[in-house]
Amino acid sequence: LNIDRASQTLGCYPMEDVRMIVATDSSAILGIGDQGYGGLAIPIGKMALYTVAGGVSPFHTMPVALDVGTDRMDLINDTNYLGVRQKRLRGEDYYKFLDNFVDAVWSRWPDAVIQWEDLSKTAAFTVLERYRDRGPSFNDDIQGTGAVALSGILAACHLRKESLTDEVFVIHGAGAGGVGVAWAIREGLVRAGLSRAEAQARVFVLDSRGLLLKDRNMEAYKMEFAQERASIRGWEFEGDVPDLVETIKNSGATVLLGLSGQPGAFDEPVVRQMADNHKWPIIFPLSNPTSSAEAMPVDIFRWTDGQAIVATGSPFEPVMMRGVTHPIGQGNNAFIFPGLGFGAILSDAKSITDNMVLEASQALADYSIERYVEGGLIYPPVSDLQETSIRVATRVLQQAIKDGVARRENIPEDIEAFVRDRFWHPTYLPFVRGRLD
Repeated sequence: LNIDRASQTLGCYPMEDVRMIVATDSSAILGIGDQGYGGLAIPIGKMALYTVAGGVSPFHTMPVALDVGTDRMDLINDTNYLGVRQKRLRGEDYYKFLDNFVDAVWSRWPDAVIQWEDLSKTAAFTVLERYRDRGPSFNDDIQGTGAVALSGILAACHLRKESLTDEVFVIHGAGAGGVGVAWAIREGLVRAGLSRAEAQARVFVLDSRGLLLKDRNMEAYKMEFAQERASIRGWEFEGDVPDLVETIKNSGATVLLGLSGQPGAFDEPVVRQMADNHKWPIIFPLSNPTSSAEAMPVDIFRWTDGQAIVATGSPFEPVMMRGVTHPIGQGNNAFIFPGLGFGAILSDAKSITDNMVLEASQALADYSIERYVEGGLIYPPVSDLQETSIRVATRVLQQAIKDGVARRENIPEDIEAFVRDRFWHPTYLPFVRGRLD
């Protein structure tokens, strides 16, 4: 995409009525990193999910790779590489590039929803704030991850007959996903009746150097979820900042979430400390792919004598222990973003509010509680994606109306029926064997 020819380039796109766009700069693909132009595969895959699970016709979608270069010399020197052979744009040049893209999109398709995907962790937060009030857009890595994690926690709390406000949370990993989860939990606690300060005091986030504290040097986007050093004055720990086990022990954590991409980070001492804190600890190793999971479910159950409530970010087989089968729910963003985007499209939302994201989370939790939680499954099976998207889209649309951002007029009272009626299903003409003579 030429920085000065965004409008001309988008004018060549053959679909006349684009409603949903997934855009990436390919800088942080699936935790793998810089993929250059090859990151286009991710928006294509997300668009496929919008179609198969989210009710959006493929004729209304557009996957986008924002080719701002690559820092991988192996790609730049590869004669078969299709992308721009230069180092990545940075700073104002980068944001000017995105500004031109966004202006061109909303000039041609004023109602199109933009989902930002796999941006670098520093750019992700800036881009989210830069465009969220200019038009309907959201960041899946921050808001989608936060919403799906909060949903699982709400379902797990229901299983052990507790409230969200009863819990203390430790989040291991402070990238876009980890901070997005911290945001969602804090906002969920505020919705449940706590003040923002009370909610913040229950959420402890760690990066590779330990607990986030405000007197530490760190990236600006982490600072909002750093604790004051005075708040841990009575803690016992070695070194300058508490590590993971020390944070769990001193905070009395009852919920542990992994978004670090560090396999084995939830080792036996970590998990056993969680079991000391609560009879049924909630432990979600959410990093993916499977090779990056902070712990294997079978180990978590072994170290907690089968008492943990477990969900993961990657698919795992059920765990059998002492004659009990423990199903492992997968906290995949695909349970959130298709319904969130579809609800925004159907409401013709002028922006996507935080409340719409949080309502998507609550809708998924309610569905899981209604259908699966009593059997120990925290998230629905992937086979339920279409139904979960309908439930999520319905609640998102309702929230858009409440928040005053829905521009569509004459939305009927039966919103779920309205959503179901507009859910796109592929219809194929039958094949008839022809005569061979």
